Amino acid sequence: MLCLSPMAMPTILISDDEPLLVSALAREGRRSGLTCITDTTAENVLELARQHHPAVIILDIFQRLDGRDLLAQLKQDPATRDCKVIILSAIEDQQMRHQCFQLGADAYEVKPFAATFMPRIARLATSLTQQAAAI
Repeated sequence: MLCLSPMAMPTILISDDEPLLVSALAREGRRSGLTCITDTTAENVLELARQHHPAVIILDIFQRLDGRDLLAQLKQDPATRDCKVIILSAIEDQQMRHQCFQLGADAYEVKPFAATFMPRIARLATSLTQQAAAI
């Protein structure tokens, strides 16, 4: 089951415990033509992903809930396992990066990230949404 919204506008889910960062990413995402669902606790990520079927989930690894556990849940759930998950971390840690990839992460970005981050996410989400619509 593809984890993509049937709507024409690509949807992403942003979860980070830094509200200002979440707002900035969502604002940039909307400017890039995305529908942005946001969460600042990580407690609702799984339910939000099931409900909104985002093409991409941007997930901070260090939140109230361990992002690795949440990543594992997302990748094990039939409703969300096909979502692309981009891990955000304030720490460049090769072991953590490796663990995240083993759990199914599609990318691992270290904060602060480049200004091209959200435009790249927008291109990915748009491409995935268009592919799903063509199926």
